[in-house]
Amino acid sequence: MAVKHRRSGDDRTTSKPKKNSNTPISDTGIKTDVKQEERQTPPSRAVVLVCAICCGLLHSYHVSSLFENDRHFSHLSDLEREMTFRTEMGLYYSYYKTLVEADNFVVGLNRLVVDNLTEYPDTINTLRRFNLYPEVVLGGGYRMFTHITTWLGLETKVCWQVNRGHDLLPVVSCEGLGDPMYFYLAGAWFSAALTVALLFLYGTQLSENLLGGFITVLCFFFNHGEATRIQWTPPLRESFAYPWSLALGFAVTIVLRRPLTSWIYPILLGTIVMIYLLLWQFAQFTVVTTLAIVYVMYTVELIPAKAMLVILLGTTFGFLNGVVLQFGNNLLLASPLAGCILGLLLLYVFLEPLIQHLPYPTNKGTQLAFLFISSAACKIELSQVFGVDHDTHILNILRSKLSNYTDFHTLLYTCSPEFDFLPMESLMKLCETLLIPCVTFIGGAVLVNFLSLMRQNLIQRMAQENQTSGPSVWSGVDPGVVFNVLQLAVFTVMALLIMRLKLFFTPQLCVMASLLASRKYWRIIKRKEMHFALMAVIVGGMCVRGFKNMSEQRAIVGEYANPELEELIEWVRAETSQDSVFAGPMPTMANLLLSTRRPIVNHPHYENAGLRKRTKDVYSIFSRRTAKSVHETLLNMKVNFVVLQESWCQRRNRPGCGMVDLWDVEEPSNRNKAPLCPKLFHRNPAPFQRVFGNDQYVVLQVPSRYVEIPPLRAHSA
Repeated sequence: MAVKHRRSGDDRTTSKPKKNSNTPISDTGIKTDVKQEERQTPPSRAVVLVCAICCGLLHSYHVSSLFENDRHFSHLSDLEREMTFRTEMGLYYSYYKTLVEADNFVVGLNRLVVDNLTEYPDTINTLRRFNLYPEVVLGGGYRMFTHITTWLGLETKVCWQVNRGHDLLPVVSCEGLGDPMYFYLAGAWFSAALTVALLFLYGTQLSENLLGGFITVLCFFFNHGEATRIQWTPPLRESFAYPWSLALGFAVTIVLRRPLTSWIYPILLGTIVMIYLLLWQFAQFTVVTTLAIVYVMYTVELIPAKAMLVILLGTTFGFLNGVVLQFGNNLLLASPLAGCILGLLLLYVFLEPLIQHLPYPTNKGTQLAFLFISSAACKIELSQVFGVDHDTHILNILRSKLSNYTDFHTLLYTCSPEFDFLPMESLMKLCETLLIPCVTFIGGAVLVNFLSLMRQNLIQRMAQENQTSGPSVWSGVDPGVVFNVLQLAVFTVMALLIMRLKLFFTPQLCVMASLLASRKYWRIIKRKEMHFALMAVIVGGMCVRGFKNMSEQRAIVGEYANPELEELIEWVRAETSQDSVFAGPMPTMANLLLSTRRPIVNHPHYENAGLRKRTKDVYSIFSRRTAKSVHETLLNMKVNFVVLQESWCQRRNRPGCGMVDLWDVEEPSNRNKAPLCPKLFHRNPAPFQRVFGNDQYVVLQVPSRYVEIPPLRAHSA
């Protein structure tokens, strides 16, 4: 076994031209000059596909090398690798580990369906509660891979011993697809490749030009830090789900441009929606925006009814299958998406025929009003029928953004930078790469083009003896572009309110940048060569800051080390029984569940109302209550040990965001009392018993009021 040392440092209805006519007719049905309208030849599908695959592979290499450079992951022990997966990442990876380590796949799957470790003493179906299909697929894939390679006698991993230094014992590190961790990460890097491949296809489709796809990919790489975080947090749901968000937008754009009534299209669209919903609990909200935008476009007669129906029926098909595969997930059953689908079906079948009898434009305004009224009413009714209030925290977060409303759970979210408003720094970075200025420029060109087409349509319509026989006011307007413009507007609002959602905003900006290569929006530039020159100048300007951003990312070199957490985990493994129950900060609980398999009572997946209450009860240890009161709370939850983290006792990344500050909002009557956490961390107050401690972590035993539990061997770093 080799010994290695760590490095130092830490339909479109194309009107056919009349025969013998010397003047060509454009796609809009309006006569144009050949010099003004240069039709673009669609790129070969084979060429587009090859380019997309190459771009995807390049991105996969990019993010995997960034991940390795940041943590020196190849030279970490299995425990250290697990420790790098903090918060929800550790929770998700623990279920993959369960499938991999089980005697067989069916046994592992049963442990996920009947799980009593994640929310002890309750037994939950994790496949119903969480979006774990990435882990199910990868866990099953790993077992098949190892079975086949073992049968073939193939070596699938290489191991070596690593001397860690700093008085730490040497560890064994393995690399290759035969290692469960590397197989899991390969799934994440495949998802990253799929993301950029779909971005290329999306940009090429929207601009109808191969150059548009390359511009989209370049913009994505140049603004990588503002567009994705898969290179730092591969197990998060967005890492696996976001490509399917792009696939949904790509498919909707195609359907809006070429409405097709074959039954296969709703099924294909529904399959995308289903996969998207299975991979991420947040997916329902972006699917809702897609449905709403499409129905608004149908209401104003920008798209035909068959295009809207294909998308609505496809979404319904995907939603129903998603509910079934998630064992009737309550959050999905009573979600805004369920309300929107039901509301739109009721509106289209029952209300729309009545509304159409109203005079124009009153009928259109009424139709749009009922879109929101019926959807909201159906969502509220579904929540009452199923008795679900899991998503109330989302409304409270939005309420807190628009008012002075605060509560414990809302502050726990909004005090995290990911849920804060989009910082000006992010907007400045997008401006420095010319992405926002470029898309603003493109938006102006698109608006001028649309207004020009509408003006020509109105003039031609007024010239007809019977005004209703002329072209539609929207004739020639590209519904695919309109959809993406409106989607960008929605994503902009989402990102401004919640910084984490910039992962939708920035890639959508990159997709819109592809229109720089679309000739139909740059008719003012007579010659194609001049258009290419303009593109070259703009892309060259992007490169100045873009390449600098890429080099700065690739210059990040570090090495993960957290000896205090490692010491805590090793102590738990050695000194506590397998059925000992733990409580504490959510990120630490995820690590304990993953690395020790001990039962926990709270975890980082905060979308469940019951779990939010559990966590609040556990976090009373950070309040100003008495030790006896907190002890009673933890005892009622059947907790044996509670973990304290020193930084959480005085955690305050900004004024009003310390854990004790959150409790001051919740319990203002206790403001004059001393906080409990520092006392527990630095002393040994009854009725708790200190059984472990180092510079960062302390473990307190929670003795039973009825049976005196003998203290474990105390340990101090």
